[in-house]
Amino acid sequence: MQSKPTDTPFFIDVILPLALPKAYTYATTQEQAAKLKPGFRVAVPFGKQKIYTAIVVNIHRVAPQTYTAKTIAAVMDDQPVVTPNQLDFWSWIASYYMCTQGEVLRACLPSAMMIESQTLLEQGRLKEEETYALDDDQFLVFEALEKKPLTLEEVASIVQFQKVMPLVLDMIEKGAVTVKQHIEEKFIPKTERCIKISDYYQKEEHLSSLFDALGKAPKQSEVLMALFSFQTTQNPWVTVAEVKKKTGCGSGIIRILIDKGWVEEIHREVTREIFSSPESISQSNSLSPAQQNALNDITESWKSNDVVLFEGVTSSGKTEVYIHLIEEQIKAGNQALYLVPEIVLTPQVVTRLVAHFGDKVSVYHSKFSIHERAEVWKDVLAATEGKVIVGARSALFLPFQQLKLILVDEEHENSYKQFDPAPRYHARDSAIYLAQAMQAKVLLGSATPSLESAENARTKKYGWVKLEERFGGVSLPLIESIDLREAHRKQQMEGMFSAALLEAMQNTLALEKQIILFQNRRGYAPILECLSCGHSPQCTQCDVTLTYHQTQQQLRCHYCGYHIPMPTQCHACGMPTLTTKGVGTQQIEEQVNRLFPNIQTARMDWDSTRGKWSFDKIIASFSKGDIKILIGTQMVVKGLDFKNVLLVGVINADQSLNFPDFRAHERSFQMLCQVAGRAGRSDQKGKVLIQTYQPKHPTLTQVKKHDYNGLYQTQKAERIQYQYPPYIRMIKVTFKSRQIETVNTASEWYANVVKQSYSGSVLGPVFPPVARVRNVYIKHLMIKADQKIALGSLKKILTKAHQSFQSIPGFRSTKVIFDVDPY
Repeated sequence: MQSKPTDTPFFIDVILPLALPKAYTYATTQEQAAKLKPGFRVAVPFGKQKIYTAIVVNIHRVAPQTYTAKTIAAVMDDQPVVTPNQLDFWSWIASYYMCTQGEVLRACLPSAMMIESQTLLEQGRLKEEETYALDDDQFLVFEALEKKPLTLEEVASIVQFQKVMPLVLDMIEKGAVTVKQHIEEKFIPKTERCIKISDYYQKEEHLSSLFDALGKAPKQSEVLMALFSFQTTQNPWVTVAEVKKKTGCGSGIIRILIDKGWVEEIHREVTREIFSSPESISQSNSLSPAQQNALNDITESWKSNDVVLFEGVTSSGKTEVYIHLIEEQIKAGNQALYLVPEIVLTPQVVTRLVAHFGDKVSVYHSKFSIHERAEVWKDVLAATEGKVIVGARSALFLPFQQLKLILVDEEHENSYKQFDPAPRYHARDSAIYLAQAMQAKVLLGSATPSLESAENARTKKYGWVKLEERFGGVSLPLIESIDLREAHRKQQMEGMFSAALLEAMQNTLALEKQIILFQNRRGYAPILECLSCGHSPQCTQCDVTLTYHQTQQQLRCHYCGYHIPMPTQCHACGMPTLTTKGVGTQQIEEQVNRLFPNIQTARMDWDSTRGKWSFDKIIASFSKGDIKILIGTQMVVKGLDFKNVLLVGVINADQSLNFPDFRAHERSFQMLCQVAGRAGRSDQKGKVLIQTYQPKHPTLTQVKKHDYNGLYQTQKAERIQYQYPPYIRMIKVTFKSRQIETVNTASEWYANVVKQSYSGSVLGPVFPPVARVRNVYIKHLMIKADQKIALGSLKKILTKAHQSFQSIPGFRSTKVIFDVDPY
């Protein structure tokens, strides 16, 4: 006799935050199944005594055939935290970029929302009377957390394993437990000190006696009167800053009132994702005729193309056009996403947007704490009105409800490409897919578009709008090259500075203008070499030389972080004849400080901006004019707007021109044009001096003429001839193993299997320039597919080969990584 349908158990399919090839099925109660929907978080056991946060993708009543479904540990939400659009987007990301949905989940969901066995938990701050609400098990855990933070796994050893997730979730809700970040940050939440008249003295009869007592203390009376004038029934708290501004009283007067119990005090946290709101919201600036024409053309182009390339020269005012487009969406109650390639750009962009839109601006990027990112996630999910979200590539994964516009600023930047870990997605291309799914429009902005976008615009796959004049009629900077060979021959060099660059710097400082110096290599010197035997210290774990960092007096590996103290004698021969070769930003900074001892300088690179707000402080100081010379890596070239910069100096342009990559010339052109665009953005014509040993290099000639079309034509011809994107597609397969023999055998076997099924170009396997990182050996296989070959069919061949590969016992320790569009 068949069971009644109601007797059939309920099941859910979930995505786990692990690199698993499929969703897993778990059992649930009928009551839980009635509540659950796709997008809910559930805590589930996986493996031996491990708990993970998983996302529900399906609710059904079909038991798995090959294993017995475990029961879920807890339902973590009252409403879905992931939208149906997001689940579809995750599925596409996993399919297109050849990874698992679990890897996508881990990249997308803020870690504060993914409690698992190794999550560290800390004791929350509860008053004694609040601990009475804890049950016996919760109080045991609360007391244990007083000694030290515990992992979820350790908490499970205190209480029953089955009870741990419901217990912890309830304790988080009560404030008895908080999730600790694995990487400690020196972050102090932004707070404001607020005061109000104590509740006792809010009553009229008590208030009159208070003012009688203050008869001989006019300043204290003035503060109380100010509090009355400010406070409202909805919000009785007033910031101390407002009271001081109105009364002119100091902190001492306010402290007396607090100590006497007449005034109460709190420290209220300011909303984290907003940088600083202006006192009043300004209107959008009026556009120049050229900007207005561009705005009209974009709107018109969107009628026939959902994606438009907006090619505007540096300092043409693209951001102001963006603001007008965002304003239209906010007025319509929609969400807009403003993507920037680097976190360094966020403060300037946010400052301008907040000035226009106030608290309708949210910010999302990896420099924020896990709790801040979770806060923005929930804010976007709950949005019921128009808003703009600014962020780096990960902002794509937020739970948008009414997303109707995506702006990809500086779309040519390779920072939009994620390399490690999976998913190895390109934010620009993924944004286009997301926009199609949500019926949104996309605007790709750049002064120097990627060849892919330029080709799509010229073949009418994208719309194409150009803005060819700088805002306010400002001229493009004059760009000149300085021949370093000639400067050395004539003995016109001072360290890394030619006489021409030094003279230009002196003239610029005399005019009280600012300077940017660009050197795309951090550290002090890339190589330390012994003059006696030629030995250079190597990383013990990677196939690279160690880079000298003067500030820490260390040699450091830029791949794994290994470091040793700066030696005084050669490790190979023992001689003290050590010298540095090559130049990094630290050495440039040292030379500038020696040449201009009375001038304030700063360095902006990965080493100097590790702190959460380091970018902001440097940019703010340079914007105010406190810093006169800014030395930096590519961070300084990415769309920053400094009105007082008159001179840009490129210390050595040859490093990027000679880099062994098919995009070296394109990226050199983009980088040099972008850094040149920082000069002369106000009333005076800027100047750019590029030091090089190749002054007649075709790319430098194109840079000096601001000739993007010339670069496009040159690169197009070369890439068609030598079969490179965008005229073919590429997939890179990487093999990693701790044994060099294994990586050689495994990669050769895989390449041979692919070649048997695929008639296109298969290059390799070969070792990359750095063939060992963290004691893991690496080999690459590059596969090309021309326009006639469907990328999907190639992926099937690679996947089938990988399945056969995994069945061979000797290869199971070899990690295989797929990277679609690896550029």
